[in-house]
Amino acid sequence: MGAKAPDLSEEWDQQKLRNWMANARRLGRDDVYQAAFRQLCRIEGRDIDDPLAADFAAVMRALEEALSEQNGRTTRLSRTRQKLARAGVRKTLADLALKPKPSEGFLKLMEFGMADMSAESLILKYRQEFEPEVVAAAERRLAEYGVD
Repeated sequence: MGAKAPDLSEEWDQQKLRNWMANARRLGRDDVYQAAFRQLCRIEGRDIDDPLAADFAAVMRALEEALSEQNGRTTRLSRTRQKLARAGVRKTLADLALKPKPSEGFLKLMEFGMADMSAESLILKYRQEFEPEVVAAAERRLAEYGVD
């Protein structure tokens, strides 16, 4: 068994976290890569008072980082950000969960093993803030993809 991944929960320097990610990838340490990546994403919501909005900011960052890496260029979720500005975080999340097909972001998060960062997982984490049909839709989508 290899060494335990370091606790990066108090590291807020983006460059240091990116260095951790690069070194972890080079050394084949997916656990360290994931820890650094998740902390990098948490930076986005650090100054937001609403816990749900802060968590969603981290989710957006995670998706943008993953898509940027995959595409080899900076990729922003412009349409989702516009909707967020227009409709707010709760309506944006509800609409994502209620869509008949999963969003590209949901599918990407599944692919990257980050189901816990999906809109659907956030809805379940903050279920008291959503209508029962939204919570049920989120549960169905996650179950469909084998996520507890």
